Amino acid sequence: MTDNSVRLAVRAGILMLALLGATACQNVKPKAADKPQPAPSVETQRQQREAKRLQQCQQELAALQKINPERYQDNQRAFDSLMSGASQYAGLRARVNDDTQETVDALYRYKVSRLCAEIEQSVLIGLAERGEQVK
Repeated sequence: MTDNSVRLAVRAGILMLALLGATACQNVKPKAADKPQPAPSVETQRQQREAKRLQQCQQELAALQKINPERYQDNQRAFDSLMSGASQYAGLRARVNDDTQETVDALYRYKVSRLCAEIEQSVLIGLAERGEQVK
């Protein structure tokens, strides 16, 4: 894959995960026409935090490329695969029942959180090792 196609795939994956979060816990309730717009819900705030965390994860992955190129390659493949799977799932999500949606949504949130934690740890270890080499 070229850098541009990887970036597009990552952006599509981020969008799909954000959309998954947007629909995962949403209960559709009719709104009265005269009600003012409420403040952002807890769910909306959670979705924004998740999107921000995913962007931070992508930035840390880019930093890892300079710190540990081998580890970067492994994590980049895992990240691309995860985003691709999330994108495919988002296309099928509306066709499965609510219990399946909740389960698979949670699975993707977990996998993203775990991969991002691994990336963050790799960056920290790499930087610490470099710092230890300075005398």
